[in-house]
Amino acid sequence: MASIFRNLLSWWRTKYSALALEFLVLFAFWIVLSGHYELHYIIAGAICALIVTLLTNDFLYFSRKSDRGRGLNIAFAFVFSLRLFAYIMWLFVEIVKANLQVAYLIIHPRIPIDPVLLKFRTQLKKEVSRVTLANSITITPGTVTVDLRKDTYVVHALTPESAENLVTGLMQNKVSTAFGENKEPPPDVKWAHSLEELK
Repeated sequence: MASIFRNLLSWWRTKYSALALEFLVLFAFWIVLSGHYELHYIIAGAICALIVTLLTNDFLYFSRKSDRGRGLNIAFAFVFSLRLFAYIMWLFVEIVKANLQVAYLIIHPRIPIDPVLLKFRTQLKKEVSRVTLANSITITPGTVTVDLRKDTYVVHALTPESAENLVTGLMQNKVSTAFGENKEPPPDVKWAHSLEELK
């Protein structure tokens, strides 16, 4: 009986079986919510469930040195969910603050904007962390990610102050905390008013 349990546990912890389980849960959720059982709806549901599974597997699966393979860890998924929720709440507050700052710039009689480009590198290792940082920059009013090449970002900001969270490394470290990476010191930032100056 113990050997059967160990075999089942080993099967559960393998990446592909866990991915299959996630896909089945998402697909069943789609079927229940859609209420349509025609073939084209079922195929669309299967495709969507597969895409979401492939995009989110890095959130749920992780490697441990003591494991031979990769597996699903419920405790890790729970802690990650809490960290991600905390990051989203922080980002929401920053978006509200940035909206107020941009509104002030717009309604100010002199419109005191000073558009700049900044280039910096990050120590984030995971692709999902880097993409999250790029998207967070873009959805925060006043800043837009212009280019992302591996660990190097080019960002446009309405004013140098708009990019303060990047210059201090605060946003990078919030992302690193959410995705379980090491914190980093403030980056070396190169400022310019055109892309040619950054080359």
